[in-house]
Order: sequence, then C-alpha cells, then structure tokens
Amino acid sequence: MSRRNLSLALVLVLSVAALVGAIALVNGGLGGGNPDSAISPTAGQPSQTAPTGGTAPTAAPSPGQPTDGNPTDGGPGSSPTGTPPPGATPDLSKAAAVDRSRPPAELTGYVWPLRNALITSRFAARDFGGFVIIDDREIHDGLDLATHCGDEIRAAHDGTVIYAGRDFDVFLGYHGDAAEIYDRLERLGRVNTLPIVIVIDDGNGYRSVYVHLNRADVAPGQVVSAGDVIGAEGATGFATGCHLHYGLIRMDSGWQDVVPRLARFGYPSRVRERVDPLKVLPWGDQYAPQRLQDRANATPTPVASPT
Repeated sequence: MSRRNLSLALVLVLSVAALVGAIALVNGGLGGGNPDSAISPTAGQPSQTAPTGGTAPTAAPSPGQPTDGNPTDGGPGSSPTGTPPPGATPDLSKAAAVDRSRPPAELTGYVWPLRNALITSRFAARDFGGFVIIDDREIHDGLDLATHCGDEIRAAHDGTVIYAGRDFDVFLGYHGDAAEIYDRLERLGRVNTLPIVIVIDDGNGYRSVYVHLNRADVAPGQVVSAGDVIGAEGATGFATGCHLHYGLIRMDSGWQDVVPRLARFGYPSRVRERVDPLKVLPWGDQYAPQRLQDRANATPTPVASPT
C-alpha cells in the first residue's frame, strides 16, 4: 500500500472512532443508558434528586418510626424524637389497633403530682368548656389540683420527657395534624396565651400531661422518676388561678371525639383516649388529697372558749 493510501486509511479509521465516541456520549456515557434518567423521573416514578435550590427529600420512615407524634409499631410507650412534619396523618388502618397497654385499673407506680392538694375540678362532664365527648357529654379531660402558686410539680410516674413548653399540641395524640393550633396563635401574636406544658412518656403506653405551669424544670429526653420535681405550679394559659391540670392519655387505645366547636381553632376532630387520673393515683398515698368522706368522719377540732 502506498503512503498516500495508508494516510487515507488512517484518517478513515480515526473518523469512525470519533463518530462512535460521539454516539456513546449522547447515549449517556460509555455505560450506555438513557441520559434523561439522571435528571428526570421515569413515567409514574418520583425523582430522588434534590430540586434546584432545595434539599433532597426525606426518606420514607421505616416500620415503627413515628410520623405523627403518636406511638406506632415501635411498641408501648414509643415516643417521637421531635415535632412531626406538617400535614402528617396517622394511617387510618391503625385507628382500631389492638391495645398493647394495660387498662388503667392495672397500672402501678403512680404518685400524686401535687402534694396535699385540693381537688378543684375532676374528670367529669361539663355543660360548657369540656374537651372531649364521652356518652354525648362534654368532658373536662383531666384532674385539677391546687395548693399555692410556685409549689413543686412532680412526675406522677417514671418516664421520659417528650416536650416542655407552649407548642405542645402535636404530642397529645391527635388523629391528624395539630400544628394549626399553634400556627394560628403565632399568626395572631398570641403564643404567650398558651399554657406552659410538660409531656412525659410514662413507658407503659400512657403519657402524662402537666398543664398551666409557671415554669418547666426539665427538657426533652430527660429521664425522670416518680416524685421528681419537674416544674412549678402556675396559671399560664386559660386559668382562673394557680393550679395543675394533670391529664393522662392512653396512646395505643381507641379514639375520642373532640368537642366540635374547637375545630374553628385548628383542633383535629379526634384524639387518643383520655383517662381519669383518679383511676391510677393512689388514695393511700401520704400526699393524697383528703377525701370528702374522710373530712366528714374526722373528729372536729375543739374551738377555744372566749376568755
């Protein structure tokens, strides 16, 4: 082959090689494939890449990971690690889940959260001002105890603090998104009208709620024992005087209806079962309030004769 013909052959080979390389590059590199797959989803599948100027989407929770502020399949007493994402809603299929916790009558380890207090309001029906509907009646969903402003509030049971502050609603077992309750008051500039609240996971499928505190002395993640001081009695929020509203929530039981008129303030329509605290607090406790029957049977204190 002449030198001229050799040069022409070399040029032809190089041209073919360049063409093949260009085709491979257009088709997504030497590995082949669709170049669009790296920047857009296949039909019917969401993209897993971060949008421009944003962040990558959060991975779906694994089984048992809480997404709505309520325990899921993680077991009794499972607690969220923070505020649930806006719009999160429990799986409706779990609304009738089999109870894992024991009934209130079988619970042990509870002590009075306010010592030697006066019971000013019980877990009972109210003509107006209740929170949940039970047997077609509005029910005050906790036990009100009072001594004096600043008195020590104590943990009613061993547990782990879930929340302490004013933005507490998402930790109270609502069926749906409770964030609007706080968001509404924030828009109105009225966040300070909310009470200071501590929510503690009692580790038995129940949560204890301490409301109207003057201050909270614990922080989320802190482990407490029954009788430990966790805050001070106050009158924050809608309260006519210093007292403690103590509530007990059975987090893995059924649902109760919230008083319908509260929907206008952002409250979801259903909430986890509220339990009467008098079913778990021991009357034999040395710090229990004196019962009315005991007062009636008590020997009257002699009145000194005037001199």
